[in-house]
Amino acid sequence: MVSIYKEKFFRNLGVISKIEQEKLRKTEIAIVGLGGTGSAAFECLLRLGCENFVLFDRDRFELTNFNRQMLATDETLDEKKINAAIARAKIINKNAKYLVYNEFDPKKIKKAKVVIDGTDNVETRITIAQACRKLRIPYVFCAASFANGMVSVFTDYEFEKAFQLPNAKSQKLLAKYNTCVSVIAPATMLAGTLAASQTINYLLKKPFTEAPDVLFFDLSKKEMFWKKRLK
Repeated sequence: MVSIYKEKFFRNLGVISKIEQEKLRKTEIAIVGLGGTGSAAFECLLRLGCENFVLFDRDRFELTNFNRQMLATDETLDEKKINAAIARAKIINKNAKYLVYNEFDPKKIKKAKVVIDGTDNVETRITIAQACRKLRIPYVFCAASFANGMVSVFTDYEFEKAFQLPNAKSQKLLAKYNTCVSVIAPATMLAGTLAASQTINYLLKKPFTEAPDVLFFDLSKKEMFWKKRLK
């Protein structure tokens, strides 16, 4: 099995070392949300040779997911996203292991070395970010809307402070943030891909975008990428 693993992922070497590849294989990574951004991050991490995951998602695929979510197909319509993600993973690396849950629970991420947030609800994001901060686990934020996106790794900086968000208990204030917007597949997949790259950079002690710095992109612009420090 080890030789098969090495053959599958040997082209990662040169970008990462053998020691780093083994570290990625053993490290537990949590992903909350397996829609547009989360599924793209999951796919990238699988192909980077990661084998230990904690996955959270309760949703099923709907027709409205087809324009941007890579796991949404005629075959997976009405199927649980988490089940489709695992089925996809098994045909990439059948030795990968998963703990799966419908609802996010801070108790389930205690062994994770990093948490990727692939949700699209501000209230949920605040809950996840606060749990990560309390457990001292890096929180990888990624988001996409229209042709835009952003990614950042929160190690100790407050997510709410960075985006000037109200407290998670302020239900009425949060309601105005929870709106559905247009978004295209290249934006969601790029945001998820960048989240995966920032995750491995953090794990392997390589340069990464750390909050309050945020990496932004706009696929409709000639200069697509830029960084901005949030206050």
